[in-house]
Amino acid sequence: MQSEPQASQPALPEDGPLFHVRIPEGQIFGPVPLRQIDQWVIEGRIDDHCDIREAGSGNWKKSFQYYPILELPEEVGAGTPFHNARKRQTQATYCFPHRGGASLLFAVFGLMLVCPIFSIAAWSMAYADLEGIEQERVDPSGRTMLVWAHNLGMIGSIGYAVMFLAFLMVAMLAAFL
Repeated sequence: MQSEPQASQPALPEDGPLFHVRIPEGQIFGPVPLRQIDQWVIEGRIDDHCDIREAGSGNWKKSFQYYPILELPEEVGAGTPFHNARKRQTQATYCFPHRGGASLLFAVFGLMLVCPIFSIAAWSMAYADLEGIEQERVDPSGRTMLVWAHNLGMIGSIGYAVMFLAFLMVAMLAAFL
């Protein structure tokens, strides 16, 4: 006795149904099994802006409907929570050394030696390094020296500008009298 073949139902792969992934730029990947999408989420390739649909279906769903962790707020690590944690643990970023000592020395020289170039240099170097610290590109251990150098350089630069303007005003008044 031979049995009749069953109605034509598509054979499911060993891993279950297949899915497509659409990234925000519009590119579509797949069909791939759900375990592959799990891996992409862990690697940070899929974030809360991606769409996922089952192969053969026309309905796209947001990725956070399949993976609710992707919908968490930014403070918790939304978007690519696994990838960000791994990146912080394994990829150390290069940190430039701070120039706190040189900046502070320039600021003091600018105030004591009556030379505005040193004050301007101290102000700009300290400002650049403080910005680098905020962006995690510069070693933060010199923040206190840099703040002092920034403030002293600013005071020196503005002081020299005020003295120069006062000198010009006195010179112009002397010329008219």
